[in-house]
Amino acid sequence: MVKPPKILVIGAGLIGLSTAEALQRRGAEVTLTDARSDVMLGTSYSNSGMIHPSQSRPWLSSGDESFDRNATKAVLRLAKESQSLLLQKFQSLGLGEALTRPAGCYQIFENSLEAQAAQEFYLSMGIEADLVSDAVKTLGHLALHFPADRSGDAYEYGRALQTRLSENGALFIYKASDMKLRQGRNGVTAQLRGHIFHCDHVVICAGPQSADVLAQVGLNLPLTQARGFAVNFDRPNLDLAEQPIMDAQSRSAMTVLGNTLRFSGTVGEASAQPLLKRWFHLAPDIMSAVSPAREVWSGLRPISPRGRPYISGTSIPHLWVNTGHGHMGWSLCAGSGELMAEMIMDDKKDDRFTFQG
Repeated sequence: MVKPPKILVIGAGLIGLSTAEALQRRGAEVTLTDARSDVMLGTSYSNSGMIHPSQSRPWLSSGDESFDRNATKAVLRLAKESQSLLLQKFQSLGLGEALTRPAGCYQIFENSLEAQAAQEFYLSMGIEADLVSDAVKTLGHLALHFPADRSGDAYEYGRALQTRLSENGALFIYKASDMKLRQGRNGVTAQLRGHIFHCDHVVICAGPQSADVLAQVGLNLPLTQARGFAVNFDRPNLDLAEQPIMDAQSRSAMTVLGNTLRFSGTVGEASAQPLLKRWFHLAPDIMSAVSPAREVWSGLRPISPRGRPYISGTSIPHLWVNTGHGHMGWSLCAGSGELMAEMIMDDKKDDRFTFQG
């Protein structure tokens, strides 16, 4: 009888949990470690909630339009596959609220020419995008509506995956920031507090810390860290859009998740103040009605400069990487985990997201 492979997954956010679940479903024995005290406390914690294949365009332009369009096509294809998988998993995990949420997301513009130019790009990529304006759904602004997008509570999903993994025998080790990787004859060994993990494969899903982990074994992973913020309020007693509303200018969003009203996003800001100031401008009635913020959070998004995540093996045998998803982590997590598991367990070949290192 062939023994199931033992696989160590470093990182217990959306990508790590999704990877572990897909591996476990194929029969692997999985251990997950995380530097924090529980799952979903890093980049994934206060997610905007948007499952938006429409936003597959890279945030960091390479300066080569053809290169960027090819990256968008690759990410878009994976995002659509991932969205389909997520909807199936919502059903199997009993997350009915995510299934009953109205489909679609909105992206508002304050300049009609910018909106029309954006619509032309989306349509050229095969993404349905309709110009609309509505007092509630777009806050009275001109917007693009993406009817194929969805939304849901990423944190709730991650905790449900944790429960399923634990019930099926996965081991979780927290506060593991001192995990050490060492290159050996047949791959890598992992050591934590004097314990050596005897595993067949190691998968790095450590988000913005992935480059630091790989540097321990001499691998250089090009990764940019982009800080974002989220501010959570109790949902005010107002007529609010159930679909998320994105702001094209600030790369931020307003999302209603149960009893929470969340403003999240921005890039390159040092605090949450610019985020709140922007939404005071876009939605003054809503911002004037909310009670003091319940929580202010900040996290780093891991962005690959090549415009697509890294989902592949490395030059070191049995060492794998699944990171660099940027603003698309929630949209890509299920598909990325599935692809990683297929590569490891089924020897699938796919060079769309290869890490050259």
